[in-house]
Amino acid sequence: MNPTHYSPAQRMHINDLEIARRKELFGFTARDAELLAACRPCIAARTDELVGRFFSLQTEIAEVAEIIGDADTLRRLRGELSRYVSDLFSGDYGAAYVNDRLHIGMIHKRLAIEPKHFLAAMHLLKHLLLEVLDTHLGAGPLREATRQALDKLFHFDTGLVFDTYIHSLLAEVEAARNEAIRHALSLEEQIAERTRELEELSRQDSLTGLYNQRFLMESLGNELPRAQRAGKPLSLLYFDVDNFKQINDSAGHLAGDAVLCTIGTILLEESRTYDICCRYGGDEFCVVLPDCTVQGASRFAERLLRRLADSAHAPHLSIGIVQNGPEHWLDALELIHRADQLMYAAKRSGGGILLGDALTAGAASPTPRG
Repeated sequence: MNPTHYSPAQRMHINDLEIARRKELFGFTARDAELLAACRPCIAARTDELVGRFFSLQTEIAEVAEIIGDADTLRRLRGELSRYVSDLFSGDYGAAYVNDRLHIGMIHKRLAIEPKHFLAAMHLLKHLLLEVLDTHLGAGPLREATRQALDKLFHFDTGLVFDTYIHSLLAEVEAARNEAIRHALSLEEQIAERTRELEELSRQDSLTGLYNQRFLMESLGNELPRAQRAGKPLSLLYFDVDNFKQINDSAGHLAGDAVLCTIGTILLEESRTYDICCRYGGDEFCVVLPDCTVQGASRFAERLLRRLADSAHAPHLSIGIVQNGPEHWLDALELIHRADQLMYAAKRSGGGILLGDALTAGAASPTPRG
């Protein structure tokens, strides 16, 4: 809701029925309105004098003088008080009157005028008005009835002004609450995002950008049961870089890191979106290929070898490939161990690719390097 589209009374849900109910609570009747309206000419003739006395007494209070601040503000306030006094004796105390009183309360709240100063000012103003009325009306029942009517109206006004204080305070509390909620949600989102980043970092190898050994084991724990349920094969590549120590020793560790990064880049480019490419540790790598036979995995390995042959240092690999399923299955550790055995068998044979399955540790001779 845009507050600028509504009057103070509408914002505070004070309608004609509520106004009538408030008057009823204070016993303010149509007769009271008539009594006050009858005094309007008398009050109008004495308003300037009354307003002058009011501010003369008010500005003797240091706190009030500090709030008023300067002569221009004092002159403006004198005009506002003259209008306020005139409205007190207008005889019309409907929606327009109520909105004006609510507006006064809003101004007092914005200026941080404390309720004690407002109440003291209202007490002084009523005292000055009663002096004028007493002089004008003299003794008798009419004077007493008019005094009571004015007293009821002052209470009516004070209730409206205090409602604006309360409404403003509640609005401030609500605004602070909403800001706290927004801040908490923002923090929650930041924490969630940071948690995701940390989780991703905990799964990734910082050098190559591939997944790490921890994530490999988590993935196999999910992919193997899924493959078994679907009755589809899953293949695992396990390989390392031949003579990697010599690359480090001859060209330096930065060159060795560059070789590992090149392997990581090629794996990510050649793999499918659901393949899982990992740096197992050091110069050893694993690739999980769901829904892939050993022949399909071999073709993947051959593409890897061809691309590495054209890269810096043209590293050679020894690759072991094991197909798991769809008839016979190994668990994750057995699968990795079988592929590791095939990789070392390929290395002993001079490198290249060696294939196997869940039943055999070396069913085929190593495929020569590309």
